[in-house]
Amino acid sequence: MYNYPNLSKLPIPETSHAVEIDNWDTPSYGRYYRDLRPLADDRRILRNPHKGWYWHYIDNGYPRPTYRAEHDPSDHLEDFPGLNHLYLRFDWGDIEKEEGVYDWSYIDGIMEEWSRYDYRFGLRLVTYEGDASIPFATPEFVYKAGARCYELPDGRLEPDYGDPVFLEKLSRFMEEAGRKFNGDPRIEVVDVGTFGTWGEGHTGNGTDIIYPSEVIKKHIDLHVKNFPDKFVLLNDDHINHRWSRGREENLELIDYAVSLGLGLDEDSVCVSSYAERCGYNTLRTPWLFDRFSPNAPIVLEFEHYMSVAPEVFKNGYPFLDAMQRTHATFAGFHGYPRPWLKREPYLTEYAANRLGYWYFIDGIELPPLMSGVTNRVRLHISNRGFAGSYRKYDLRLRLRGESGEYTETLDTDCRRWRSGTVTVEDAPFRPSLPAGRYGAEIGLFEGTRPIELAMKLSAKTDDGFYRVGCVDVR
Repeated sequence: MYNYPNLSKLPIPETSHAVEIDNWDTPSYGRYYRDLRPLADDRRILRNPHKGWYWHYIDNGYPRPTYRAEHDPSDHLEDFPGLNHLYLRFDWGDIEKEEGVYDWSYIDGIMEEWSRYDYRFGLRLVTYEGDASIPFATPEFVYKAGARCYELPDGRLEPDYGDPVFLEKLSRFMEEAGRKFNGDPRIEVVDVGTFGTWGEGHTGNGTDIIYPSEVIKKHIDLHVKNFPDKFVLLNDDHINHRWSRGREENLELIDYAVSLGLGLDEDSVCVSSYAERCGYNTLRTPWLFDRFSPNAPIVLEFEHYMSVAPEVFKNGYPFLDAMQRTHATFAGFHGYPRPWLKREPYLTEYAANRLGYWYFIDGIELPPLMSGVTNRVRLHISNRGFAGSYRKYDLRLRLRGESGEYTETLDTDCRRWRSGTVTVEDAPFRPSLPAGRYGAEIGLFEGTRPIELAMKLSAKTDDGFYRVGCVDVR
């Protein structure tokens, strides 16, 4: 049987609050304080939701050669550290070849298969590929209806992203996509992908037209309107491609996107041209992430890694630096995961826990309790991940002993446990138990799913709580 150590003393304040501690050295709190740092485990890879690595499973259109050529269909990558979701980047024209007729069967098949292995999915719906072999990323019927497009020398067709006919038809498609995916809990994030080449928010490999911010806003609005319950991400190129229109207009566009709660996606980490002229982490506008990261997840996409030069890759250190600088929740790469994992096992492992949130319980303050009245517990919680959580999980206290059992969800909010801080959560609870000695356990949950804490397995219960001491109830 697990031996619950005695908990230790600090006068408990009368109000509930969260306090950040600026250093990692826990002061002496007295005999009701128990230091839980000896139970910390920073080596075990935790499988937690809404954070970690992702894989480009569909990359820009069904017809384009994919990165699945080496994929063993029976391999679902269950040993890949922290692999959270599959990224599905596909074209409007893949789904709606005939107006009003939607074929989601390919997407449905992928999601049905991979969700059985606890994976989620990211979406980007694209309208231009920059590829003559895929002229109708925007469906042909849209142009036949009178939408303006630009015919480029080799047969590429780039839509006019502000054309009213184009936007009318696109709006109907996005409404359909919203009806299908907004309520699906398997969808992790949705990119603003309907503007620009490959959905990246720029018009490179195309016309190079720089559109006014009002056009960008219309595409943002289509996503926010139809995916109100999902995290919507802007691509950094929606901003970085258009500085020539003036700083004031770009800053106003940033303010607009931030006001709507958007996150940010960066598709160009370790691209050689940026590595040559930007900082060590290859980010063009590192400060931009400071505006968006309080809102919603930051997603980083690595360059096509099989073609990255060693002097750019630098054993992955620029990529790691970018994750930390941007407070990244998700990171991915162009290529099949097996070669990546074989080449970069330690980089993958190191980032698996640190992407997003990574919670340690450093200490607990729990004096002897009185049954039937309000008591208080203080928890000292550190977040050593690159980011915070953007979802609210339930923090539960459980007391168990020979005389009975009591569980209460504490009035706390893990979204305020910021990266790189120790937060003191002071919460009331009102146990109803016979007098006696009880084991104290703490657990964090998303519904019934336990969120793993960075604590030793010897302290963990079968149902996702962690044993943190014992306490007397009078």
